[in-house]
Amino acid sequence: MMRILLRTGLRAPSLNSGGAHVPLRAGLAAALALGLAACGATTGGPGPVTQQPDSPFVGAPPEPAVLGVEMTPERTLLTPVHLAGRDLVRVAVLLPFSASAAPARSEATHMLRAAELALFERGVDNVLLMPRDTEGTARGGEAAAEAAIADGADLIIGPLFAAAVRGASGPARRAGVPVISFSTDASVAGNGVYLLSFPPEEEVRRIVSFTASRGADRFAIVAPATPYGQLVSQSYRSAVAETGGVVTVEEVYSGGVDSMTQAARRLARAGIERLDVSRALAMTGEDWTPSEGGAFQAVLLPAGGDDLRMLAPAMLFADIDPLLVKFLGTSLWRNPATIREPSLANGWFAGPDPDQRARFEAVYESVFDEAPSRLAGLGYDAASLAALMAANGGRIDRAMIEDENGYLGVDGLFRLRADGMVERGLAVYTIRNGQFHVLDPAPESFDPSGRVLDIEPDDGEV
Repeated sequence: MMRILLRTGLRAPSLNSGGAHVPLRAGLAAALALGLAACGATTGGPGPVTQQPDSPFVGAPPEPAVLGVEMTPERTLLTPVHLAGRDLVRVAVLLPFSASAAPARSEATHMLRAAELALFERGVDNVLLMPRDTEGTARGGEAAAEAAIADGADLIIGPLFAAAVRGASGPARRAGVPVISFSTDASVAGNGVYLLSFPPEEEVRRIVSFTASRGADRFAIVAPATPYGQLVSQSYRSAVAETGGVVTVEEVYSGGVDSMTQAARRLARAGIERLDVSRALAMTGEDWTPSEGGAFQAVLLPAGGDDLRMLAPAMLFADIDPLLVKFLGTSLWRNPATIREPSLANGWFAGPDPDQRARFEAVYESVFDEAPSRLAGLGYDAASLAALMAANGGRIDRAMIEDENGYLGVDGLFRLRADGMVERGLAVYTIRNGQFHVLDPAPESFDPSGRVLDIEPDDGEV
């Protein structure tokens, strides 16, 4: 039993200043010049990228174009001429390159670049990435998957949106091709479709478990009246029940500060404990212990950005004192705006391991001259997993995807289950002195007896 590190080629020597990253930049820049080869693609989709012998595929997708290409019902096993004779692993990358929303198109570019970077760092020469455009729609996802499977895809990475995953899953399941998607919608998971994402359920379970371990057993939540808020509320009830606690109060808001203020007042009417001045002056907020009085000891505020900066003060205006009631959050709290809100000081939230992420961001930015998107690391991890299987005799093995020991990726420990859901090892953060601090580190393994196999090359320079 062993856990495998997906991160390779990210050793400190390649991150040093003064040109230490030049070999990586130069090598990848040369590979980027390889260009694209046209093939059976979906409408609006970029074709696969050719490779030089003994070098991995890397390259940015071209501008989307409408290609008059007929779909073929048979698998043609796309093979660039110079790769003829090799036992290739064909990995389709299904992303919304021509989506109507600019942020979606930008995300697609970041995720493809990260996948390219993963293969380049590993120096694999038997993996062919085949980008396909989903347009961000169900029909686009279906067409992209059909085109990729016709070209011999052994594995599909993506799509990004649930609708596109739903469209791609039909052809993929019929062909027996595993899908490592980036959606958080649990309804599309299972039967060979995996969600390599950041599901709110995992964050909620982690922060509730940690809070309960500190003695809390009465919980409350104030959530937005949105699908995200509904999902978090449902997960919150389940997570609290697992600890033996109870959610005593649930409130929702719809709109801005007025709606938030009314929700906070309703929450306070459920019953709150008040501090006298002398007791309050003796408390710091860092030494919180669950109070015996009041209807709830902790309250989850699943919001971020400006919404959170309006919601948290509304709690104080309703006399909900953070010295007595612990304010909890999700990874939406990890935002520079959060640390500027005094009412959130000493609050707790769960999120990915920051140290693992920092290494990836440094390498990505050194190569592409811009910071990666928040989701780019998912593209890196998915391609890393594909490269790992390619090195394992070229077999795309569901048993390997579902390794119970998991993998150490860009955002820390994760594993993909047989039901298609992802489990993540998350850290618990607190906000203190205007900074995020790790209060409880992310676990290093799912099984303490698991053995870590470091597959990084001996030479840190790439």
